[in-house]
Parts: sequence; C-alpha cells; structure tokens
Amino acid sequence: MKITLDSNVLVRAVVSPYGPALALLDAVLQDHTLVLSRFILDELERVPMYPRIQARYCITPQGAAAYMLEPVILEPVIPFGPDDDPVLYTVADGNAEILCTLNTKHFGTPEATAFCGVRGIRVLPDVKLLRELYEGRESVTNLEVPPNAGQLVN
Repeated sequence: MKITLDSNVLVRAVVSPYGPALALLDAVLQDHTLVLSRFILDELERVPMYPRIQARYCITPQGAAAYMLEPVILEPVIPFGPDDDPVLYTVADGNAEILCTLNTKHFGTPEATAFCGVRGIRVLPDVKLLRELYEGRESVTNLEVPPNAGQLVN
C-alpha cells in the first residue's frame, strides 16, 4: 500500500522514539511504500538527517530522494491552508491510498474531504493507521499508547 505520512507524524517519530509514530514509520518502511515530496521534507528541514534517524534507517540525501516526487498543484484545495495543498497533491500524484496526519483543521474540511474522496484517499491519524496495519498482531495489541496519543489537532 502507498502511504503518505504528514510532517507532523514524521516529527513525532523522531522526538518520541517509543511512541506510535515511530512504530508506524517502521511499519510503513518495512511493508509498504512511503510517498513523500520535497515540500514535506522541507517542512522537516534537518530532522531526517539527524544522526539517530540516519543510523536507524540508513537515510542519505540520495536515499531520501528515492521516495520523493514533485507534486503538481492544479488548483488550490484548502482555502485557508494553502501550505497544506502540496501535501494533498503529494498523496494524489504519488497514488497513495492513505494520508496519515494529525491535522484535521485543514485536512478535515469539506474541500479536502471531497478532494480525497473522489481519489479514494483515506485520512487517518497515526494510532488508527498503526492499529489497522497490524490488526490482530500481538505487537500492536499489547502496544501501550498514552491516553492522548493519536488525538487529532484542531
């Protein structure tokens, strides 16, 4: 399955090495195709190049480039969140089936919902996607998740 992880999920994977976001990133990299764009990585700036991330995933600038595409923005989708349009077009242009994000303020708007709906794109928070990817597996069934983990940002 092709999955786009929004920058807020990727940052959480870095700053919380034992949380659900890192487990989700591991799952996507092991069994699925990660779809990113330069825009998403630019939001992160230096985070993917931190030594602990490089060591864990053997990420180099050249290696990261293999997962990237340049989204073609045909028309604005989110009127009050134009910085999020490249994320939507990354998902669409990369033929991803899922956008994993915690930002429902922008990605939960009627415009974004319609954009994703006609393209068959599902928008899920990290904990829900992680549980879906590992449904029935012991490792996630027993995953200890803080009570507020996976809450959507409004």
